[in-house]
Amino acid sequence: MKNTIIVLLSALFLVSCQSTPKKDYILLSGTISGASEKEFRLYKRKSGADLTIVKLAEDGTFSSDTITTGTGYYAFGDGGRNSAELYLINGGEYNLTAIVEKFRNTAKLTGPNSDASNYLLSKKDNMDKLRGSHSEFYSLNESDFIAKQKMLHKGHVNYLDSFPNIPKEFVERERKELYYYNLLNLTYYEDFHRRYTKQSDFKVSADFVKQFEGVDFHNEELYKLIGSYRRLVLKHYEKKAESAAEISVAAGKERYFDVLKVYGAIPNDHIKNDILMSAAPYHIGYTDNIDEYYNAYMAVSTSEENNEIMTKKYKGLKRLSAGATSPIFENYVNHAGGTTSLSDFKGKYIYIDIWATWCGPCLQEVPFLQEVEKKYHGKNLEFVSISIDSKEKRDAWRKMVTDEGFSGVQLIADKDFNSDFIAAYEINSIPRFIIIDPEGKIVSSNATRPSDPDLIVLLDELNI
Repeated sequence: MKNTIIVLLSALFLVSCQSTPKKDYILLSGTISGASEKEFRLYKRKSGADLTIVKLAEDGTFSSDTITTGTGYYAFGDGGRNSAELYLINGGEYNLTAIVEKFRNTAKLTGPNSDASNYLLSKKDNMDKLRGSHSEFYSLNESDFIAKQKMLHKGHVNYLDSFPNIPKEFVERERKELYYYNLLNLTYYEDFHRRYTKQSDFKVSADFVKQFEGVDFHNEELYKLIGSYRRLVLKHYEKKAESAAEISVAAGKERYFDVLKVYGAIPNDHIKNDILMSAAPYHIGYTDNIDEYYNAYMAVSTSEENNEIMTKKYKGLKRLSAGATSPIFENYVNHAGGTTSLSDFKGKYIYIDIWATWCGPCLQEVPFLQEVEKKYHGKNLEFVSISIDSKEKRDAWRKMVTDEGFSGVQLIADKDFNSDFIAAYEINSIPRFIIIDPEGKIVSSNATRPSDPDLIVLLDELNI
């Protein structure tokens, strides 16, 4: 009888275990302290899954909807600097805490196998600490740089190994990430060394280049999976394109077709199409030969999705050809007071500068712009600067314009980068310059920069 009871109890226990369903989802909750932005975003990297909007309560607490996209790398953040990379495991319930003011340093995750996430959260700070000063690191002579980079790579691997409870598949992937990150740092050396040592003609030795012998730059699987490998491949082809374009640039010709030729010759279709799209949507907006560039792109691209994007871009740019009626802006806030619309300048030529306070290349153009303004003072030409700073940056815009004594008409767009005027001009990078004639017709939707002497030639040709 006793044996029978034991058998029955064992059977009941097995049935009970089998009837407990395995959680096929992930839950994430937590507290983000001091956040002014009350909407954070959560998505699984490289999955194509929909973005999940996570709303913070007034006290900063949150609880995401059920996450059904399974184990993997996730990004969580407010779309700005406050972001975290997490590794979440299917069936897990996690709690994330962070203080916005020091998001990266305070972010902490608890839950099953949370060591993987906490490694990711602290990884960059550890790397920065090991490396030290960015400028001093890349200013090292070649042999010292190589020696230190080897030491850093060993330190990165040791830091990964210091987290004991990390899933095996995560460790394997992260070791690949660190291996290619090591090579990536080597590719940066020549450019950064030139910058920090002010040796514009510096080149690495033949022995330095040998470190890349045997690297496969056409591995589609790695390209899709490993971020540092993807950046390494992109840097590799950027440098090839740069070398190919040197002769054209020296001859005063456009570099964009040389870049297109190098990228279009990449043997792996996925990598080729991805790298093409890292440049083509921007370069077509800068070339003076839109039709030729579009046809050359279509000849090498094998992605229908990308082709649709480029065709839309091409048609949009064609609407901005010389002689076409300019898109308009209305009631933009004027630094001098009141609001200003494009129609207010009717009867005058307009040189428009699209910029932002946070844009370094934009600010580099300012002294040249002021010189051009002085040259054409009193002429039938109005200089209009339109800032695309966000609403939160308006005070910074006002202060910079005042403190720096910026001249011309200083306006700020109504919806920053999402303003209709910005979108209509297909602007996706700044600075950007536009010339409009007295009748509101486009002279150039991508005009020469103030720092380029050719701008004076163009303006003189207009008999302003």
